[in-house]
Amino acid sequence: MDEPYQLLPEDAEYLDAHYANRWRKVSEGVGKWGLVIEPFPLPDAYLPGQATLMLLIPSGYPGVPIDMFYLHPPVAKRSGGAIGALADEMHFGTVWQRWSRHYDWNPGEDNVTTHIEYVKNELETEAQR
Repeated sequence: MDEPYQLLPEDAEYLDAHYANRWRKVSEGVGKWGLVIEPFPLPDAYLPGQATLMLLIPSGYPGVPIDMFYLHPPVAKRSGGAIGALADEMHFGTVWQRWSRHYDWNPGEDNVTTHIEYVKNELETEAQR
């Protein structure tokens, strides 16, 4: 089977170091690629305590930004508080909870590794709202 896309060496090293045997590449059709981490631990403020994280990897990565992130199953705050900018989207045969979060991507600096760190920071920030 052909590789759907190539990760940067530092991405693969980070994924292997932090999510060994829990990450995989996925593809659907021509040019629709993703990275899945399962299970992905969530901060204590969320139910469930873990989910599957998916990133859509754009054609042209790493020069083209990864945007947003997706969780399955949908998560909620233990407190019952609202989480803003969520929507449901179908990708790779699964309905994902899309977290619409954006930042300025710096080609040559940002990559899967920095995006996952961004996801973790956004989850912590949202938990405290």
